[in-house]
Amino acid sequence: MVHSPGEDTEDAARWWRAYQLAENDQVDELRELAASGDEHARRQLASWLSDRAWCGTGPDQAKMAEAIEVIRPVADAGDDVAERWLVGWLADCDRLDELRQRADRGDDQARQQLAGRLAAHDMLDELRQRTDRGDDQALRHLAGRLAAHDMLDEWRELLDAVDVDRQQVVLQAAAGGNPVGINVLRVAADLGSDSARRWLARRLAREGRLDELRLRAESGDDYARQQLAEEQAQT
Repeated sequence: MVHSPGEDTEDAARWWRAYQLAENDQVDELRELAASGDEHARRQLASWLSDRAWCGTGPDQAKMAEAIEVIRPVADAGDDVAERWLVGWLADCDRLDELRQRADRGDDQARQQLAGRLAAHDMLDELRQRTDRGDDQALRHLAGRLAAHDMLDEWRELLDAVDVDRQQVVLQAAAGGNPVGINVLRVAADLGSDSARRWLARRLAREGRLDELRLRAESGDDYARQQLAEEQAQT
């Protein structure tokens, strides 16, 4: 749709007005404009509220709730930025039911945020259910939590249960970039994950497990060999 120059000028003026109101903390006027349906005012008001909601260790729930309600119509109209704000704020407030609803309607951003919150709460059963329905975000977070807790049997069952393409997601979760139990890290390394071998070698050296590091070096693990050489050079 092509807009006339006059429409573009008016839109820019509305944006500038909303921006100035937010910058000058004229929130009552901003609320009036937002209530009248001005999308620029809605965005600026929602941003103003969310910026001021964070203090101390957690968000001000009242401000976040208002920000969510203000931005929701813009997000539901298909605005990508507003959608990203909305699902992020829903996650910040642990509003899992609404995240579930949006994820189940096919919202990829909601699916990603939901998986992260479920993992943070160790809600592994729901992550498994979503993984079984083909949700790769849930799979990644489930594998990550199993690896972090060093739940080797469950992690290996998950690896065996998914198809070859999805197995890489499970292996990457045990690559060591995040906290990973050493037993899971060993198995991932033995299954051929270069990242896991690299992180395992570093961890064995850091924890003083030089006999195991030496065995891996002798078996042909280049990362273990390099790490062992570095350790010997320091002694």
